[in-house]
Amino acid sequence: MPNFHTYTDQELVESLKFSEEGAFTEIYNRYWEKLYKSAYNKLNDSEDAKEIVNDVLLDIWKRRTDLSIAFLAAYLEKAIRFRVINHINRKKSTALLDSFEAVLQSPFKADNQVNMNEFVNLLEAWIAVLPEKQRRIFVKYYFDNLSAQEIAIDMNLSRKTVQNNLSITVQYLKTRLKHLPILLIMLSHTPR
Repeated sequence: MPNFHTYTDQELVESLKFSEEGAFTEIYNRYWEKLYKSAYNKLNDSEDAKEIVNDVLLDIWKRRTDLSIAFLAAYLEKAIRFRVINHINRKKSTALLDSFEAVLQSPFKADNQVNMNEFVNLLEAWIAVLPEKQRRIFVKYYFDNLSAQEIAIDMNLSRKTVQNNLSITVQYLKTRLKHLPILLIMLSHTPR
């Protein structure tokens, strides 16, 4: 009987294709808690976080023969992120918006040690639901620090189109995030 505990992630994924339940159990044991913490940090709801993690892991089992996963940890984290976004969109959770606003307000309190990565993760969740072109322009401008002209050349667009898309995206996010302008300034000065 194989000792799946010693398998690499890639070996576990390959074993899944042969319906090895032990491989699935090892993936479950190896990643459940980490994925739960990730989902919980985004949702602040234990039951919803557990449901999302279980759905992601169950989905892997259901699609085991068709899966092509190069990096299991990254794949699972991305799957959790998309499930959380879908969950948010489906429930249109005002509680999440409140919690998001609370997190965004907290860095402005002098004695609060807030993790900047948490801000970026939450902002990325909102950015992920933007239309493709707007998202790419926003990320290139604010995260890759490219100018509007550089983005225009890179994406074969006019500079005006890039500026218009940036303006629309910032307005969209401003309606959801009171402190977006300050956050964007902080992001542009954060070493990456």
